Amino acid sequence: MAHSSKGRWVQNPVVRGASYYFGYWGVVGFYVPFLNVYFLQIGLTGSQIAIFSTLLPLLMLTSAPLIASFADRLRARVRILALCIAITGIAIFLLGLSTNYWVLLSLMLLMSIVRSPIAGIGDGLVAKMSVMHKVNFGAMRMWGSLGFATVAIISGFAWQKFGYQPMFVAACLGFLPVALLASRLDEEAAAPAQGPMWGPLLRNPAMRTLLITSFLMAGSLSMSGTFEGILMESLGGGGLFIGLLLGVTGMSEIPMMRNVPRLTAWLGAERTLMFGCFIIVLAHVAYAVAWSPVVLLLAAVLRGSGFGLSFVILVSLVANRAPTGLAASSQAAMSAAGWGLAPLIGIPLSGLLYDATGSAKPVFAVCVVMALMAAATVGIGLWRGVFVTVAETDVSVRARE
Repeated sequence: MAHSSKGRWVQNPVVRGASYYFGYWGVVGFYVPFLNVYFLQIGLTGSQIAIFSTLLPLLMLTSAPLIASFADRLRARVRILALCIAITGIAIFLLGLSTNYWVLLSLMLLMSIVRSPIAGIGDGLVAKMSVMHKVNFGAMRMWGSLGFATVAIISGFAWQKFGYQPMFVAACLGFLPVALLASRLDEEAAAPAQGPMWGPLLRNPAMRTLLITSFLMAGSLSMSGTFEGILMESLGGGGLFIGLLLGVTGMSEIPMMRNVPRLTAWLGAERTLMFGCFIIVLAHVAYAVAWSPVVLLLAAVLRGSGFGLSFVILVSLVANRAPTGLAASSQAAMSAAGWGLAPLIGIPLSGLLYDATGSAKPVFAVCVVMALMAAATVGIGLWRGVFVTVAETDVSVRARE
């Protein structure tokens, strides 16, 4: 009987989805906040590091939709997701073995290729599981935020004491069991789609609206994420406050993700998305006027809350409106617009603005405008009735107690 109960617990879709997210984003927390610091320590220049930083958004825009479309056509989303995660771990381990720029560039390119479709395919699989099993997607995704914030804070203390070399081993060893967790997600049973990916997506007015919203919202968040550490330092906060900023942002995502069903039951999915964008607006207003590290930490609570709410709603809406057989492709398209194209345009422009003004605060004023435009895009979509094709209740499923 105990064995049977344990088996049912392991097969629980919420446990499988939450374990995948906690594992994946937890391992990301081992290295992402610290990788550029390591590159500086081994003597790379700022321009070389900047090239590294553009690889992932560039490939999320280009290769990720192609890989996701390939996974959709073969109905091999789970296998390709697990393979990409495993290769990412191997590439990270190899990064720690060389200090040669060209070797590192090759490895960063490999890692960016295989990492670029992970978010889209993984989100698509878990979101479809949430619909099929009638469970709360946010209750699974919030474990990713918890994993990232917890591991990043602990890693900051560990790497400060032991150096950054163990980071590569930890990330490699961490990604291997995550690949196993990914292999336990449910494969979508829909027949593979025929024809090109972008046509069905762009002909759907709801999907077009969501892609534009993703671009504007993620553009606002990526610009603020690039300069929030710089702003904290200019306000007198040292490394401790910068680490707290990261942790506070991640932890504040969790309550919103967990309570998405309650909000959508009250407001409806699209109005909840608009509400999340307005929270991001308020957060960036607070960033722009912050006068102390503590005020900036309070603003980070708003930023994390707005992201947690908006991201979960976007993924759920895209999952419900994805054309048959294009679950992974649709999520990859959203990631390409939001976390591929938006940073490629927004981060360089925000850098120019920072150089021209000598301050990070004007950057956050632009972030306010972009988040307002994201909210307005959803509002226009509601006014035009582009979302009426799918009932709001599809993404308003209450969480199981």
